Amino acid sequence: MRRSVFRAWVSVVGVCACFAYQSVSPVSSAWAQTGESLAAGRALFDEGMQLFERGKYADACPKFEASLARLPGNGTRGKLAECYEKIGRTASAWALYREVAVLAARAGDATRQQVASDRAKALEPKLARVTVKATATPGLVVKRNGEPLVPGELGSAIAVDPGDITIEASAPERKPWSHRVKIEQGGSLQVEIPPLPPVEAPRAVAQTAPPPPREEETPAPRSSGLGWQRTAGIVAGGAGLATMLVGGYFALSAKSTYDDAFNGDCSHADNTCTAAGQRDTESAHDKATVSTILVGTGAAIAVTGAVLFFTAPKAPSNHAVRVTPSVGLGQAGLVVSGRL
Repeated sequence: MRRSVFRAWVSVVGVCACFAYQSVSPVSSAWAQTGESLAAGRALFDEGMQLFERGKYADACPKFEASLARLPGNGTRGKLAECYEKIGRTASAWALYREVAVLAARAGDATRQQVASDRAKALEPKLARVTVKATATPGLVVKRNGEPLVPGELGSAIAVDPGDITIEASAPERKPWSHRVKIEQGGSLQVEIPPLPPVEAPRAVAQTAPPPPREEETPAPRSSGLGWQRTAGIVAGGAGLATMLVGGYFALSAKSTYDDAFNGDCSHADNTCTAAGQRDTESAHDKATVSTILVGTGAAIAVTGAVLFFTAPKAPSNHAVRVTPSVGLGQAGLVVSGRL
């Protein structure tokens, strides 16, 4: 019986010890972490105070900010507000003083509450205020210096730190808008965001058919390069040859007529002819005369053409001209051929 009681007592003690270890271990860890944060916060606050007392307010404010993140005390908050006031961040200082006053009132620290309230009230005339207005747009997001504004802030005069302020607006399927203004201490500005235009849909690129394959261009025929004198010589020579050929035709016709006359109507023995033969011999004589004239004239023209052609200045040319006489029944002429 005693052994059973003893065993039960040992079990209870073991369970209690286990729970005690599990509950104490996190507390010890949290205590260690809180202790480190307090130490870091205190060290940062001391550094900030040294810089503040030497008038290096721009360097002291970041130290107070870091200290407040580690050690969120009302005294650190009040000192940071004072530092902001020194560097001209009146809106930030004013907001912190008001926060210090509220926390001090909750803690029953009447003196600190009064000091913070008085300093906040003294800053109110120096506050710069900006009013941002915008047309209602679905999904509209408005930012001031990169910080989004809640819808309730639109249309209200919000205290801001003096200096450059960038107002941005964006919405789905709308073109973004941005505007930068500068506000002085104690100033007041109103920024109205215009309706954001819709984003244009990308235009479809027209598919143009590829150009047809380029055909090889045939070079324009060049001029013969013969010159007027050679051309005139060729024409004259051709005309002369043609005239001579016509004269030859008349000569052949005259001989044929003369031979026919003596074969029938005329006699070679006594050179007598009948009336028909006399007509034939006279016709043959006329044709012979015409032939003589034509051949002589054609020869003169051909010689003139040859002189013109061969005395003309030479020029390089890829052209060739050939003149060929052509004689047929009842006709005669020249065939001019060549490569132009």
